Amino acid sequence: MSTDNRDEMRERIIEAALKRFSHYSASKTTMNEIADDLHCSKASLYYYFPDKNGLHVAVLEKVAEFYFDEMEKEAAKAPTAEAALMGLILTRQAFVKKFCRLELFKVLREKNMLNTAETFEAARQRETGIVTGIIRRGVENGELHTDQPEQVATLYIHSMMGLRLSVLSHSAITDDISEEEFEKIHEWQTLLTGIFIKGLKK
Repeated sequence: MSTDNRDEMRERIIEAALKRFSHYSASKTTMNEIADDLHCSKASLYYYFPDKNGLHVAVLEKVAEFYFDEMEKEAAKAPTAEAALMGLILTRQAFVKKFCRLELFKVLREKNMLNTAETFEAARQRETGIVTGIIRRGVENGELHTDQPEQVATLYIHSMMGLRLSVLSHSAITDDISEEEFEKIHEWQTLLTGIFIKGLKK
């Protein structure tokens, strides 16, 4: 089998697993079910992923890339820094709603397959980089005023995280979140973003 074909099959397996995980959660999905969805043997799955944990990690990486791609697209298309930051709030909320059934963080933590602190720190750093770019662009076009865009972005991200944790009775993004909690987080994050932007315009 050529490298291209192997890569294509691996991607198909990840996509099928993601679809299953999104509907039924990672913990309740079996390799047999994924194989049935792909009309292939279970042995074929194990050729690409020696165990289910490896597939869990691959799906998590896929979801993370999707999330940050969407964040970067939202940041790039927004006409102002304020619009970009408000757009990121909606993008983040849509992402959590779509993928909260995955349970990947919970499953991988339980199996000691995921260093939670390192994983969240890497995600926070990437998101901070996106926000830093937004603020720098706002400074360049005269919308915002600061000579410390990276520090401001770091403070903003930490503040947004703090709001999420203050609303939720649990901290893992893959736990079930009620509609009321979603609305409260959105309301508070929107208010905080407005305050941030107003302060940076002075």
